[in-house]
Amino acid sequence: MFRCKTCNAPTVVAINMSDAPALGISPPFSMWRYSSLLPVEESKWIVSQGEGQTPLVESPTLARELTVTKLLLKNETLNPTGSFKDRQVSVGISKAREAAAHTIAVVSSGNVAAAAASYSAVAGMKCNIFAPSNAPEEKLVQARMYGATFYRVNTLSSSRIFELVADACTRNNWYLLSTAGLYNPYQVEGAKTIAYELFEQSDALPDWIVAPVGGGGLIGALWRGFAELRLLGKLETIPRIVGVQSSACTPLVKAIQKALTPAEVIAQPVSVGNTIAGAIADDILFDAYTALPAIRQTSGLAVSVSDEEMLEAEKLLARTTGIFAEPASASTIAAVKKLRASDIISESESICCIITGSGFKDMHSAKKLVQPPILIEPLEDAFMKLD
Repeated sequence: MFRCKTCNAPTVVAINMSDAPALGISPPFSMWRYSSLLPVEESKWIVSQGEGQTPLVESPTLARELTVTKLLLKNETLNPTGSFKDRQVSVGISKAREAAAHTIAVVSSGNVAAAAASYSAVAGMKCNIFAPSNAPEEKLVQARMYGATFYRVNTLSSSRIFELVADACTRNNWYLLSTAGLYNPYQVEGAKTIAYELFEQSDALPDWIVAPVGGGGLIGALWRGFAELRLLGKLETIPRIVGVQSSACTPLVKAIQKALTPAEVIAQPVSVGNTIAGAIADDILFDAYTALPAIRQTSGLAVSVSDEEMLEAEKLLARTTGIFAEPASASTIAAVKKLRASDIISESESICCIITGSGFKDMHSAKKLVQPPILIEPLEDAFMKLD
């Protein structure tokens, strides 16, 4: 399904660029203002909760901490369910409605699960969620609150779960709401809108864009979004893209280091170690066909960071910007720190980090970073001692 009959590469949606409007602020005030660049045929099928149009904020304080001149943060934590996955799932559920689907199935460690459950509730569809055994409980509670049926599969291998769920979808006539382009080309299109928004929100695009990588769909979508803007004559140069992975799971890093082809990457699942960043712990680079060009064709980089570096970055981000991000999102800050320390990114270059998901989704990890409340007595004397 959705594969080239000649080379077996996954299908990529081709948008008729002649139908694209002039960019500019206009309703609806969500990512669906770019509907002519998204693969939903009629507006009546669209399922939206106002996703997209998230803030792009500059942080001089964090920039000083990281010794860079200009640091921008695309705050995707403010999407309806708290992550950028709402963009992809909004497209996916809309396509499911268009296909007259009644039940969707999704494989997710949390963010896609929460988004799929929420949007399927809005659409009146049944939602079946299948998660690996390391998925954070907070994210799974969120998904169950929306009424989804949840299954925890006793494996860390996302690729194995995908195989089983894809077969179940065929047998049961479920709609596979995967945000991995390897399994469905439509959903990933929603993430392209981040590139469109960055173009419209910036006086000039940054030199570098840094994003977390699990299956690679986000960096692939960013690259394709900027490429479409270039086709429209809106820009000449695409920013250099950095993909960040957990050091416990590095299919992208290994692919770049070993100069692997997309087919070779997909055929070689990596081992998954223990990590707090389950959101970026996919054993296969599912979107290798777009993720690898995103790095290679922009002269970008693939880097990995440790759990300790992510936790340190999560705390630094919160205390300098007021943004509470999950560890996988904070990996972008950790990566900038590492790349500055090695002078791969220079002090004068501008950077945009994509903050993909909220810290409220992984309170267990956040608890490691804070002290417990200080207990005091309800006495005036106790309050007099405070400074």
